[in-house]
Amino acid sequence: MDERARGRAFRRDHAAGGRVRGAATEPRSLEPSRASVDVPLCATAMQTGTLARRRTRPSMFGIETSMLRHLPIERLRNVGIVAHVDAGKTTLTERILFYTGRIHTIGEVHHGTTTTDSEPSERARGITIQAAAITCDWRDHRIQLIDTPGHVDFGIEVERSLRVLDGAVVVIDAVAGVQPQTETVWRQADRHDVPRIVFVNKLDRPGASFERALASIEARLGARVAPIALPIGEGEDFVGVVDPIRRRALIWRGEGDGRAFDEVALSGALVDVAERARARLVDLCADVDPGFAEAYVERGDADDATFVRALRRGTATRSFVPVLAGAAYANKGVQPLLDAMIALLPSPADRPPVRGRDGEERPPSEDAALAALCFKVVHDDWGQRAFVRVYSGTMRRGDPVRLAPRGERVRIGRLVRVFAASVEDVEEVRAGGIAAVLGGSIASGETLCDPAAEIVLEAIDAPAPVITVALEPTTRGDRDRMGTALHRLCSEDPSLRLRTDPETGETTLSGMGELHLQIAVERLETTHRVKVRASAPRVAYRETVSRVAEHETKHVKMSGGPGQYAHVRVRLEPGARGTGVVFVDQVRGGEIPAQYVSGVEKGVRLAATSGVLSGSPVVDVVFTLLGGSFHSNDSSELAFQICAERAFREIMPLAGPVLLEPVMELEIDVPEGAVGSVIGDLGARRGRVVALEGEGDARRVRALAPLAELAGYVAALRSLTQGRGTASMRLEGYAAVPESLVAKAIAKA
Repeated sequence: MDERARGRAFRRDHAAGGRVRGAATEPRSLEPSRASVDVPLCATAMQTGTLARRRTRPSMFGIETSMLRHLPIERLRNVGIVAHVDAGKTTLTERILFYTGRIHTIGEVHHGTTTTDSEPSERARGITIQAAAITCDWRDHRIQLIDTPGHVDFGIEVERSLRVLDGAVVVIDAVAGVQPQTETVWRQADRHDVPRIVFVNKLDRPGASFERALASIEARLGARVAPIALPIGEGEDFVGVVDPIRRRALIWRGEGDGRAFDEVALSGALVDVAERARARLVDLCADVDPGFAEAYVERGDADDATFVRALRRGTATRSFVPVLAGAAYANKGVQPLLDAMIALLPSPADRPPVRGRDGEERPPSEDAALAALCFKVVHDDWGQRAFVRVYSGTMRRGDPVRLAPRGERVRIGRLVRVFAASVEDVEEVRAGGIAAVLGGSIASGETLCDPAAEIVLEAIDAPAPVITVALEPTTRGDRDRMGTALHRLCSEDPSLRLRTDPETGETTLSGMGELHLQIAVERLETTHRVKVRASAPRVAYRETVSRVAEHETKHVKMSGGPGQYAHVRVRLEPGARGTGVVFVDQVRGGEIPAQYVSGVEKGVRLAATSGVLSGSPVVDVVFTLLGGSFHSNDSSELAFQICAERAFREIMPLAGPVLLEPVMELEIDVPEGAVGSVIGDLGARRGRVVALEGEGDARRVRALAPLAELAGYVAALRSLTQGRGTASMRLEGYAAVPESLVAKAIAKA
């Protein structure tokens, strides 16, 4: 019996609210008993005043609920919701808020009424643009949740969120499977060593397949999957999930808000489904937990607690990834996900001590010295809000802290816990907590630490931009305000880069894509009330070299007073892709004193910001200082900096300069009849197809194409496919511009 047939059977058996054939017990609703306190499902103590008399509800992992008081760090979960665009992250987040009692009405993305998408641009487009922080409570645990964007242009929001989170829920579309941005966020989570669980969403959609989604996770993400909530039915027949650990089924009936569902015994084919899944979990758990293996061999089975302990260990070590089935929009499968978040994802206390750049460590304890990181800054009607994650110690209102590495000492002003667009005042934030500091001048990436125990935490690196627009204010008043507004935008979003040409005075803004810059320009008007005219987007080129060259340069300046003298011998050669500018000091025998070498490096890095072909930044080169000479009276660090700048500009033409352009990886879903037209259009755009996947009427084209040729591509794709095609893209890397197109590219740069 396939998944759809199982779903139809369950819907038939439960149409009148009866029990499953062969079930040992009557179905039980998970709604609170009417004899208990009349409160929303999983309401907080703040909402109810008391939960002391509330009856414990069944949990997928046997987690009990009691009165919420001050929560120890072990009961905190800092979790991010990440995925490809349109996988259903915000829809899922809205249900999480509803089932935890944080909101009382479910908002929808297509209505522009969701809690976390509060910006006008987000509601107009139906996508998340800025990561939104919210706090909710579930079964005596506090979940500090961050809903992140799925569009590739806003990857910095995902990067800095994962930097401060302890766990993540990766949402995957059951129809599309793993998509390009899914791979990107997965790699980001790997880089920050973030344990994660997967929620396979949209199982109520036509074409949904849980098994295909699992296969795509293993094939494209390289992860071992551990399904802990399997679907009963797929498409319109999706009615619930099988819990193989407790050997139970959870069934949602009708089209209500999903708060009420039945937990029933397994029967028929579902028994086999659960036992096969359980056997798979046994193998995975035995590999990571020797205690589990011993208990299983001794008793021939494992109890729920032993299973959960092993699953938690495997999740924390990233030996495998637990996977749950559901359909957030249909209000099915979200409560088991909440149970998994608190049962399987680590608390801040489970994570290793945070390390400073000099090797110092701070344990996740409120009794340790304060160490916190500002990971995001926003400016709105509240003024500046600096979002901070406290790794150790306690941050209190009015306490003095040091901002590292700049060394400034400030006092913490107003502290708030953020709930999307609203805030709640708090007096302190303990280790593991996430909150915002209102006012002040805290910058994104800065460390807030105890003045008596300074530590500098690793900052958040922003990617280099790939596209640029020139901005011109429409009125004199806009001109006066534009500079301040742009600097605020860039302080909020480190992946935006602002530049003013010193010769022409032209102001340019660079970002990660057309949509990124469109949103930035819109925010200038809606948030900062500055109207500007933006030029057509220009591709952000790079320059490199193709061969090895050596050169020497002297800088001599005598003007009657102290002179300037510097002499350098240098080599420039191609470097590995993605390494930027590598500086190597090979001076021997004291030809150049060490105090002047730093001046050479400064000069090289300054000169590399503008190449000789298009004025674009120089990347992927190795600059070696071989030697030179100095004068005991007239040499200085500044003289060697000036000399190195000139040497770099003189050696670039000798090393065969090459213009590089950004190349995008595209994933295009099209109907079978349009494949030929789409591939032909890609060829005309200098694209190259790397794979053609799928069967029948749903085909997926994976290709590489230069960004310079992709202006207006989405509109062109809609035309080629009669509106049925969709595309997503991400930066794959840089490649040399064909020689025949270099002059044209330079003219547009």
